[in-house]
Parts: sequence; structure tokens; C-alpha cells
Amino acid sequence: MDFEESTVRTDRQVQWDEKKKLWYFSKQKYNTFRTIDMDPECMNLLRREREKQIKAKDYYADLYTINYVNENRQLNTTGDGNSVSLINLRENDEFIVPGTMQHTSGIIHHKLNYPEFDFHSLRHTHATMLAENDAPPKYLQERVGHKNLEITMRFYLHLTEKMKEKGSGVLQRMFPPDENIKQQKKEFFGKKRVRR
Repeated sequence: MDFEESTVRTDRQVQWDEKKKLWYFSKQKYNTFRTIDMDPECMNLLRREREKQIKAKDYYADLYTINYVNENRQLNTTGDGNSVSLINLRENDEFIVPGTMQHTSGIIHHKLNYPEFDFHSLRHTHATMLAENDAPPKYLQERVGHKNLEITMRFYLHLTEKMKEKGSGVLQRMFPPDENIKQQKKEFFGKKRVRR
């Protein structure tokens, strides 16, 4: 996170190794390293979280968990490797695993009976809201980290009512009705026709 520039850089992801029973860092899908800009409110929230982490480190002292990454890119709390500051942490610095959000999504999907909601729904909604507010497609592609623009257009840009209204408005501005033609139509259709 760069608080001065209001950006977040993503260059790796955390994966679970079932055989070794540990978390490790891997390259992102398609090697899509990117830096995305964040809105001021989101950056303020991240800044507050970072400040809470710093205070919690003092509060928990020796009980505070410190995360490390070793030469095999494995995440650990044993002191093997270099310390790393993660974003998704519990108050005592324990890593909040991705399954936490997947579990929450599963509850919304199954128990609260929203079958259309899944783990990626927030990502889809974010991209669609940006598109509805005229964010350029290339910006969306880079923000969500797709290899090419076609994927972004196919999976993330669903035609919404707001988009339809905007499109209709563009058409009307491009081809405004000519007042003379409107008057001629009114006169033509306003006359009573005589049948023979």
C-alpha cells in the first residue's frame, strides 16, 4: 500500500499447500502485476486498519504474531525468513485466510438463500458499478487484472438498466429530433383522413 499515492500494488497471491499444510505466496494468475488506485474513503479505512495493527503490536507485546516469508515463499510464524506486513489480519496479527470470506459467501448463498451470490459477486459488482459510471473498459481490465479486454467485457460488464438509460441518452443527443420534422408529422397524422 502506498498511502501517499493512494494505490495498492498486487504482485502475488496466497495459496494453500494441502500436502505441506501451509500457506505460500505464488505469482498471480497470468502474472498480472498491477497497481490500482484507491478512493480516499478506502485509503482512510486502510490507514485506520494499519494504525490499529501498530497499536495492537504494542498491546499484545510478546503474544503478537509476526508473519514471515522464507526463501521458498512460505508464510510462517516461526521466524524463518523476512518479516512481512499483511493487510488481512486479526487483531493479534494472525493471517485471515481467504476461506473466511468464502465461508461467509457460502452462508449468504445457501443459508440466506441468495443463489446468485458467490465469492466473486463483490468483484463483479465493483466492475459493473465502475462501468455504469463511465469508467473506460481498459481501466476496468487493468483494475481486475485480466489478460485481455475481451474477458473483462464478457464476464464483468452486464447490461444494466442504468447503462440502457445512458445509451439511450447518448443516442438522443447524437440524433436530436428536428423540430420541423416533428411539426410535419404532427400535421400529417393530425389530419382526418377521408376514405373513398
